[in-house]
Amino acid sequence: MKQRSGRFLAMAAVLGGALLFWRTGLFGLLPTDRTVVWRFPVSYGEVRKLELQVWEDAELLKREEQRFAAGIVGEPSIKVPLAKGPHRAIAMVWLMNAGTPVGFQQDFDPRSDETVVIDMKKP
Repeated sequence: MKQRSGRFLAMAAVLGGALLFWRTGLFGLLPTDRTVVWRFPVSYGEVRKLELQVWEDAELLKREEQRFAAGIVGEPSIKVPLAKGPHRAIAMVWLMNAGTPVGFQQDFDPRSDETVVIDMKKP
């Protein structure tokens, strides 16, 4: 009986450690999938096109372009693998009846958060 419970505890410890490493990406050192949520200081109903980019130093990690016929309903988001450390969010927003896009930039550190909310400020 003791031998069986010892095996169970060892197996539980191994599975628990594996789960911890998987969820945290080796305590944030390895990239894990995160959801990046973008908040813009514009009228969401006027947004016709978005270009969202996530950078780490000089490396573009993810770029996504979205078009909208009648504006956006909520805050746009993208999934991207991120490790802890400095990153930069860049966005271009095309508004209805505007000839040129509005550009936004914001530095952020995802830490170990699964969801990162980026409040873009007016340029």
